[in-house]
Amino acid sequence: MPDIQVQVKPALSGDVGRIQHLQHHARHTCVRYGYEDLVCMIERDYCFVADTGPLLWGFICASLRQPGLAQIRGLGLINGWSVEKGLTRLLRPLEEALAQDGVCALMHLAAERWLTPPLQRQGFEVVDYIVNFERAAPHRPLLAQHRIPYIVLRSPALHEIQQLAELDRRAFSWPWQFTETELIQLLMTTARLVVLESEGELVGYACTDVLGSRAQLVRVGVDPLHQGMGLGRYLLADALDFAAAAGARIMTLNTQWRNQSSQRLYQGFGFRQVGRRVPVMLKRLPCS
Repeated sequence: MPDIQVQVKPALSGDVGRIQHLQHHARHTCVRYGYEDLVCMIERDYCFVADTGPLLWGFICASLRQPGLAQIRGLGLINGWSVEKGLTRLLRPLEEALAQDGVCALMHLAAERWLTPPLQRQGFEVVDYIVNFERAAPHRPLLAQHRIPYIVLRSPALHEIQQLAELDRRAFSWPWQFTETELIQLLMTTARLVVLESEGELVGYACTDVLGSRAQLVRVGVDPLHQGMGLGRYLLADALDFAAAAGARIMTLNTQWRNQSSQRLYQGFGFRQVGRRVPVMLKRLPCS
């Protein structure tokens, strides 16, 4: 299929319907957003379309994950267009726009197998893998077995978000750290977010969400200075008890393949790995 007439340009609000049509009918797509997210990305983030006038041949959308790091959240190519040509045409203006804004890295979670090899040929490297775990909700409460007398388990206050973000940065390495905005969203939109306090300092936290019969451990982090003291087990037991009390039958979570200590914690609580590993792909950009 010739593509000499294809013009790649920033997406406009009028392209929303065309993008949705393509993402529902094309064989080569990946989508990590809903309708409202797409509108916001076009208005505030980075979205480009490959257009011929009558037809939309492709699109790519990315948003900032944290300062200096963007993540691909949507990509689609019209049936018959070469993946190599389509990626080359769409990535070039996206990467130029990101680099111009001081974004030095572009990340993609390659759940779609067809996309990994062509992205590698575009300069992306597999830097890690996401692994998924699940287990049944407990029939009996677990928290009493893991409670620590001098540690307070409680809900955080909104004014503690900055302190919570600092804890998150200590607990997680780049690029997995959460911003204050993301933590506020978790606090406001998920079923449960708790912190562990020791002598007035936040030393750990966990976030759990429940949807029907399934719960998800969204986040669990412990200050490195307090690891090895049972705080992770304390948070995990609380999350499992909460999920069971909320009616969930299954709890799921994910972590990085290189984070072996977290995997040992989850496996010690009866979680088993499910599904395949998802490559974490990263490309460094020549930012200023």
